[in-house]
Amino acid sequence: NKGLILSIMFKNAQREDIISITLYAFDNVRIKKEKSSRKYMSDEQLQKFIDYEPGEKGKAKILQHMFIFSVFAGGLRFSDVIELQWKHYSEDEARISKTIRKTRKQHSFKIGTKAVEILSKYKTNKTKSDDVIFPFADIDERYFRDEEYREYILKRATSLSYCHMTHIGEKLKLPFKLSFHVSRHTMATRALNKGMRIEHVSKLLQHSDLGVTQIYARIINEELDK
Repeated sequence: NKGLILSIMFKNAQREDIISITLYAFDNVRIKKEKSSRKYMSDEQLQKFIDYEPGEKGKAKILQHMFIFSVFAGGLRFSDVIELQWKHYSEDEARISKTIRKTRKQHSFKIGTKAVEILSKYKTNKTKSDDVIFPFADIDERYFRDEEYREYILKRATSLSYCHMTHIGEKLKLPFKLSFHVSRHTMATRALNKGMRIEHVSKLLQHSDLGVTQIYARIINEELDK
């Protein structure tokens, strides 16, 4: 509990009162946080993930495509990928333009060839601009106007993605627990390894502070030391 509740009783001539006092016994306690770690796929692990066949039925294949898309599309978060609509994508420019869910800021950037290939798998003659690109979650008109409903759908989709990612990670014998967020870390470390300036990586990831992006640079330095 956040505090301790003490009940103090006292009496006077007319009545008996009870006063409850909350003492925050842990106000001055500070828990030291461990350094956050960033799990990411090596080029070899990523290729194994791309080559993996989870089966055409169910949502695992869609999730696999979403993960690969994120790696080659600026490390978009899960919440942004599942609600990505065709109107957010310019085929002529190979560009994504979308208000990012977490930052509430407009984000516009070109995506890689592999990401374009993934999108081509989902576009048909019946595709409409308001259609969601990846049919992983039950996203409809209500999702975009009802915040409580949106959180409910997101939680269900996140839970399902966690199950599939864990299963795929075990099948690939990865040395860490696989989650969708690994796609974001993989994009960042790959970009830095291939010579992209850290400021550009930071902008792609929409980090508010360059210091957050520098975590990936430290990871690369540690790998170089090894």
